[in-house]
Amino acid sequence: MRIIVPLAGPDFERADGGVKATLEIKGRPLLRRALEQRPWWTAGQAGSADLVFVLRDTPASQTFAQGALRDWYPGAGIVSIGRYTRGAALSALAGIALMERTDEPICVDLADIEYVSTLNPLARFAETQAGGIVLTFPSDNPAYSYLATDAGGRVTEAAEKRVISDTASAGTYLFRDTACYLSAVAHSLTHADAVMHRDLFFVCPLVNGLVAQGLDVLLEPVTDVADIKTAG
Repeated sequence: MRIIVPLAGPDFERADGGVKATLEIKGRPLLRRALEQRPWWTAGQAGSADLVFVLRDTPASQTFAQGALRDWYPGAGIVSIGRYTRGAALSALAGIALMERTDEPICVDLADIEYVSTLNPLARFAETQAGGIVLTFPSDNPAYSYLATDAGGRVTEAAEKRVISDTASAGTYLFRDTACYLSAVAHSLTHADAVMHRDLFFVCPLVNGLVAQGLDVLLEPVTDVADIKTAG
């Protein structure tokens, strides 16, 4: 599984010249707190070589990339882009370009929410034909993205910063393979007016592209949720 972490948004760099990833929360950098408590990391199913970080080509981000990020995750892929994209869903494409295999699952992790989970994504994809998996928790806060289901529990819609259910996204999204991700992006581009938020393509609405293909999307509940995106 390849884990893509888009860090190229306007909120990544701080006014003091640093980056949000290095902010310490209870003695540990924000980025490491998020990524290293994911179940695939703690179970040894993923490591540094499976990570791809997407950052902007700016002095602050490049200092972080060649310093702390290299120290924390030796062997990880790092992609630098020259300007802001129109959202994390598109920034992640730069990370996908480094994939050596197109038949393995893709995880896009926004790495800004901590949680506890026992999910084994490789096993879940092996035992189902689902096109995607989203980790979720109960909420009604409009700061989050949401997923709605029908009476049978099948995902029918995803929305960014719009409370369409009590099932919020924890910011970690898994796609069966590269084709599923690219098809979902194509759907968002085709239906931009319906899925964009603040004129940007976020990751959660990509789920609508999987649903449109007739693919199931599994919702995996998490516990002990801590939102760390507003730290500092």
